[in-house]
Amino acid sequence: MSDPPSEVTLLIRRAQHGDQDAGPRLLEIVYQKLHQMAEKKLAQEQDGISVQATVLVHDAYLQLVDAGEAADLNDRKHFYVVAAKVMRRMLIDRARARRALKRGGANWKRSGVELDHVADPGPNTDVLALHEALKQLATFDPRQAEIVEMRYFGGYTVEETADLLNVSVSTVKQDFAAAKAWLYRELTRGNDA
Repeated sequence: MSDPPSEVTLLIRRAQHGDQDAGPRLLEIVYQKLHQMAEKKLAQEQDGISVQATVLVHDAYLQLVDAGEAADLNDRKHFYVVAAKVMRRMLIDRARARRALKRGGANWKRSGVELDHVADPGPNTDVLALHEALKQLATFDPRQAEIVEMRYFGGYTVEETADLLNVSVSTVKQDFAAAKAWLYRELTRGNDA
């Protein structure tokens, strides 16, 4: 991540204290990274996605800064972690809306999932099934769920994930491998019928 952490952190704090100039400057600095996250995630989505990366970035930014999420932000790292979570929520909401339009609604059969798709998902990955499985994983291992969220929904590398979560690269690799195995079992359960 090429942005200067001290400037992003300073702008977050200024925005939290009501500085009207801090929000636009913050967007200018973080826009490219947020846009890269959005483009990567949207490229992995199923056909029929009806949102552009620019729209996703602006909507996510508005939720982060204008809708009150900024009050809970601590610094640059936390900003990007929360940005990945916001984009996840937005994409989950869009996937739910698409599913509701399909025949069968909530009974839509989840697609088979390759183990590697958890890290590098393809267009056949059922984002809602992954979301539900991640919620289950978070109940007994929140860090593993957060690592998957950062890698899948945030598009972060192992090294970036380690930096953002303040853990070692080996911890990210070990937790991610364990989480992928668990998610693979959950996502493929019942698909052999």
